[in-house]
Amino acid sequence: MLKIYICPQCYNFRMVSKKPDAICFHCGEILEKCDIEYNAYINMTEEDRNKYRENYKSRIKLYHEKLDNMLQKKFI
Repeated sequence: MLKIYICPQCYNFRMVSKKPDAICFHCGEILEKCDIEYNAYINMTEEDRNKYRENYKSRIKLYHEKLDNMLQKKFI
């Protein structure tokens, strides 16, 4: 079964069947598995995919900000 992955670096999607450690063809980064099922993904419009991508970017940005803040407090 195909699974949908997204790149945490350039945010491109990729469909992968049996490779849990897949890499991005655009930038070489290790991909993260999306919570979207294949059937849902293929039925998404371009606008829906862009919304998912933007939400993912926001979550990643918040995660990195939180991680940076924790690391700064640890070394102060």
